[in-house]
Amino acid sequence: MTGATEVVAGGIVTRPATGADRAAWDALVSALPSADPLQAWAWGDVASTGDERPVRLVATDDSGRLRGVAQVLVREAVAGRRVLYVPHGPAWDARSSDGEAVLSSLLDGLGAVGRAERGIVLKLDPRATADVPGSRLEAQLLGRGLRRARADLQAPSTRILDLRPGPDVILARLEKDTRNLVRRSARERVRPRVVRGEDPGAYRTFAALLEGTGARAGFRVRSPAAFETIASSFGARGDAYLVLADLDGRSIAGCLALAVGPRASYLYAASLREPALRHAGGPYAALWACIEALAADGRESLDLWGVAEPGDASADPAWAGFSLFKRGFGGTPLRHPGTFDLVLSPAWYAVRDLRERLRP
Repeated sequence: MTGATEVVAGGIVTRPATGADRAAWDALVSALPSADPLQAWAWGDVASTGDERPVRLVATDDSGRLRGVAQVLVREAVAGRRVLYVPHGPAWDARSSDGEAVLSSLLDGLGAVGRAERGIVLKLDPRATADVPGSRLEAQLLGRGLRRARADLQAPSTRILDLRPGPDVILARLEKDTRNLVRRSARERVRPRVVRGEDPGAYRTFAALLEGTGARAGFRVRSPAAFETIASSFGARGDAYLVLADLDGRSIAGCLALAVGPRASYLYAASLREPALRHAGGPYAALWACIEALAADGRESLDLWGVAEPGDASADPAWAGFSLFKRGFGGTPLRHPGTFDLVLSPAWYAVRDLRERLRP
């Protein structure tokens, strides 16, 4: 990292990661209850296909054992300044007896990175788990002087679907309408295919589907190059589950889940919207096929990645449609602490905050 060196806090050393740390990095992230693909080493390579540059930090104890990691994505802002983001991180075992010391060292290291990068603000949003609620993480971050961000960068609420009972039990637990739509998609001759390897053609097809979905719904999508990198990294090692739902030889829907250890995350979904496809149920066929494939491989859970619960006044109204779809598949609600700001330049931060408040 530019000009930054190691920092020590509570006996935990945080330093820049090197390529030699990659195997231990991914092993740690895979073993954590908060395992998340956005903190997997390969995700930094995916982000680098766009306008984000990865900077990676590792925290070790006095024996040299890896205790935590932080993958930072650096983006250019104005006047040579930068905004930094730790997506779904940092990652550490918050349950451990020295968990607060690990977090403290990581935050010190992140501050050093931010200053070396001439940052305005460093944003982070660590993951809650069943054992470590979002409220506990929020208290720790506020206690370290971080501020709650004006807006969350990721959906703060989700549902975790337990895959261990197997497809038959999971199917029986689906909401009745969802179960009927999964079955109807088969009657409508929708045929999902699960892609486990690199398969560049399949990833190009999905990227095109997603681009159309993003244009229709008004959200930004990653480039085809990003999906090529996902295929060559997550896909090559069997941790990507790409599903294309085909009807009469044409892909009408699809989804992509990435697995980190026993946990998987439902990152992307796309579909065509045409009157003739109204009853085909392509998205239902795709997600159900993904669930079956994950369960067959022994994955234990699927994070449905952003689900607003009924009555949540804080939820973005734009989440209503996809949240209704996802809730039909069940799962246990989980709320994360949200996005927090580590202010690096108070003057530039004030300017940025004013612009956000004035933005319509």
